Amino acid sequence: MSLLATDYLPWVTGPILLVLTGGALVKRRLVSELPVFFAYVAFHVFRSAVLFAVHVLQVRQRVSYADYFYAYWAAQAVSIALGFMVINEIYRKLFQNYDVIRRFGTILFGCAAVVLLVVAVVTAASAPGADTLGVVRAVVLLERSVRVMQCGLLLFLFLLSFHFGLPWRNYLFGIAMGFGVFASIELIAVAVRAQVGVTGANVLAQVNSLAYAFGLVIWVCYLVAPAPVPQYSGIVFDNDLEKWNQTLLEVLDR
Repeated sequence: MSLLATDYLPWVTGPILLVLTGGALVKRRLVSELPVFFAYVAFHVFRSAVLFAVHVLQVRQRVSYADYFYAYWAAQAVSIALGFMVINEIYRKLFQNYDVIRRFGTILFGCAAVVLLVVAVVTAASAPGADTLGVVRAVVLLERSVRVMQCGLLLFLFLLSFHFGLPWRNYLFGIAMGFGVFASIELIAVAVRAQVGVTGANVLAQVNSLAYAFGLVIWVCYLVAPAPVPQYSGIVFDNDLEKWNQTLLEVLDR
């Protein structure tokens, strides 16, 4: 079995866009501002290289499909964890000038992480058949949950943009949009596949690949384009948000 030249394209496009994203973060000196997001980007470059190497070895029948299977799902689990942490990082950066709201959000993210882990463990333990099936189901469940949260983050930023004046050209908005576009399309594809079954699996896989690439293009465009806003030091919203911050402070002090 040979590896066709066209098989290389999906493996090359993503890493190139990821490298451009990482380079833009370094050039704009945002690595210290968004260390988790930078780690997410760097990990996915490494992940793509490793999975591609295993894929080539599998095609050449030097390793089994099981080797690629375990490598893929292990990397997917790490990707999901980092994706969840990026959501938290963006939230914390948005509200770093509002300590109580930021702390309250951190508590909510911590509770959400615990709940997701418990549900994933229960899902893995209760799955019938082989142990690997339970692990895969748990990882898929976590992935879907994080995708929903990424869509929610994008919607949340849209609301902030309209109500509090968050600049839509701010790079935090761009990062969330990249996640949200890919996550929403993937969730729609999952729903469609549940209706059509395996018949349209290949087409939906291609749609997911295109959506992922489009999300990366959004990141690159936001980070490479000249920014109208200076280096991020926290967004100060109007007095309404300050009132919310003060109200939460009074509640937490009781």
